Amino acid sequence: MTVSATQITAQRTTAIKELAPLLNETTPVLGAIDFNVLDQLIEQLFEAYPEQWVAHTVTLEQMALPGVLEHIRVRGLGVQAASASQLVISRRCGFLPHEIVHNAAANSRPMLRQLVEADISFSVDSFTELDRVDQIVDGALALPVIGLRITPQTSSDDGILAASHLGIGLRDHREDIIQSFKDRPWLAQLSLHFDAPPASLQQAAEQVGAIYQLAEDIEHAVGAQRVRHIHLSAGLPGNHTDDHGTPSLANHRFVHQAVVPELFDGKYELTTDFTHALTAKAGMILARVEYTKDLDGRMIAVIQADSPHAQDQPRIEAYDADGEFKDETRLYYYDVAGPSGLIGQRFQLPELEEGDVLAILDIGAHAFGAHSSFTAPVYGIRADGLLTETSVLRNAQPLEWVAEAAGVYQPHKMLYS
Repeated sequence: MTVSATQITAQRTTAIKELAPLLNETTPVLGAIDFNVLDQLIEQLFEAYPEQWVAHTVTLEQMALPGVLEHIRVRGLGVQAASASQLVISRRCGFLPHEIVHNAAANSRPMLRQLVEADISFSVDSFTELDRVDQIVDGALALPVIGLRITPQTSSDDGILAASHLGIGLRDHREDIIQSFKDRPWLAQLSLHFDAPPASLQQAAEQVGAIYQLAEDIEHAVGAQRVRHIHLSAGLPGNHTDDHGTPSLANHRFVHQAVVPELFDGKYELTTDFTHALTAKAGMILARVEYTKDLDGRMIAVIQADSPHAQDQPRIEAYDADGEFKDETRLYYYDVAGPSGLIGQRFQLPELEEGDVLAILDIGAHAFGAHSSFTAPVYGIRADGLLTETSVLRNAQPLEWVAEAAGVYQPHKMLYS
């Protein structure tokens, strides 16, 4: 099944007509997840990777809405956590221990012990963590799947490598990694961490190939198969220029199988993370235009939302207050600004006025993650396209709650005196 750009566009048009009337002066921003798009992409994922020895996960770093996590759980996907709070969310959403993968940048001794006792798969990020695990697993009768997170270090750009901090460097520590597996029969997994998001599927597949070869080298050194699980980051570059899901999940499978065909013979159980590919185009933010103004010869549309894209300029469409697409032939260059600054510049948009709606697109893998600062309500668009009470995925966070979360107020303690 291929999810067409026409389908995504049509479903978004229907969704915005339902959601736009909810925007007003007191609720100038809302978020939305289109479950129609999400379900179609999940179906496409299982068509590209249908094997029983491939398990798919969604990471809470990019998607932490319980309603979405519960939805993907019943469709056969697992979840990837990276902190104690994310583990709590995972369990509350109904994920069983074998459906959870834990990959954190740093694990304390109590966290490692909790993972072992809960039988949750995890990969350690350094040899220091590995020493800690040694102490915890000593004498244990049963263990979860435990592995090492590896950074292949295949990039020729020293600047990219200098910005990477996760994982154990394969180029730096190949022999140490192999020796670790020789010394520890309970190590059974390699988890891939890319030096940087791959610019192409070919680049991604080459790094996957490096991890596969490492698993084979470990087997040769040990004299028996030691690595049984390989955890793959997606390595699927996102397309934020239009509604086409390119490259597709089928493209990902084709390129990886062409570059590393041995990876797909069933010898290794694979775990994937395609969160961005599954959720980006399913999510959007709708923001009411507060007003427009001009400054230094530029036209600026001011809204009450910020872009969740840290660096890239997002894609924006314009609708009127009733949710009708503003399909006008005459376009203008607008800068769009939110509370924290410019969201982007020189968007080609029709003439905007107060009360119009701007849709910030392709943000499903950014806006609603575990560390998101998005405080507006979030709605889920169901198959029938209608909004009901169960369509609310998250209520707006009250101002009192936000103020309380800022810290402890101590008006009678002059700490600065």
